[in-house]
Amino acid sequence: MLILGKMDYYLALLILFTSTSLHAVAADSSQTTLNKVKNRGDLNCGVFPDDPARSAINLEGQWQGFYVDFCRATAAAVLKNQAFVNYIEVGATTRFTTLLESKTDVVMYSSTWTHSRESNYQLDFPAVYLFDGQGFIVRSAANIQSLDDLDNKTVCVTQNTSTHQNLVDLIESRQLNTKVLFSNGDSFFRGGPCDAYTADRMNLATNRANRTDKPENYRLLPDTISREPIGPMVRNDDDQWSRIIRAVVHALILAEEKNINANNIDQALALAKNAEILNLLGKKGDIGEQLGLDSQWAYRAIKAVGNYGEIYNRHFGINSKVGIERGINQPWTQGGILYAPIFK
Repeated sequence: MLILGKMDYYLALLILFTSTSLHAVAADSSQTTLNKVKNRGDLNCGVFPDDPARSAINLEGQWQGFYVDFCRATAAAVLKNQAFVNYIEVGATTRFTTLLESKTDVVMYSSTWTHSRESNYQLDFPAVYLFDGQGFIVRSAANIQSLDDLDNKTVCVTQNTSTHQNLVDLIESRQLNTKVLFSNGDSFFRGGPCDAYTADRMNLATNRANRTDKPENYRLLPDTISREPIGPMVRNDDDQWSRIIRAVVHALILAEEKNINANNIDQALALAKNAEILNLLGKKGDIGEQLGLDSQWAYRAIKAVGNYGEIYNRHFGINSKVGIERGINQPWTQGGILYAPIFK
């Protein structure tokens, strides 16, 4: 008869528990996010009901916006149809909890990638689809020209956001006597009690374009107080699904760099000689197979929504209602910082 000491006994229990857990994971390997999405036939994509440029329902009852297009691109890549999306409305808190509760497969939202969010909520940010920074919007008639002019003023900010913490840090570092109120942009543009409203600069420009009949009565301060890498969010328990979301974002970025758009993609598919374009469009290589998808996944995503530049310009660009220049959100070949990993 083998007699175990106390340490050996606990070690044996640990090995038994680990072995059982590994067997359970192996037995449940078919329940990957990809398989669940395919079996369901819809992508559960979390979006925030906001302004049309970002994500909102239009007069025809259809979702539209920058983040919505990434939902559609993912559905086209995975389910071969951009319309196979079940849009799930999320907010500042539920964007995290819906993922943890498996109510969403991916959340396309203006969420800033932080290490603490990944750790605290057990999330992954697979990629960045918008480089932004926190700014402030004020009424044009107000005597507020700089951040120091916020002393003895009231600033509105959305609760449960990194934006709020950035504001607190700013007030403390500059020793400002600034009052903070929790509110979204609606109150500010309706003439609420705040002297300024702070959020990511793209959010502020979108608010100004959509939440007032007189956008000329509001102006953005020139200051940017943070860097805000914005990206989609997924659970951190499925590396394959995280790679798929990353690949979709990067495929749209690479398509712009290679001058491939929704209109010329068929010509590119037929005539391209460049090895990376051939890998992107599935004529060479096995990127699709490595992801668990077919070879045409990227072709469908680009065909559905266009390349990154088409998406940006459609919703945020200088000729859109929002009217914001690309800035750093351009390909590295055009002076921006957008580029994709090598498609090989």
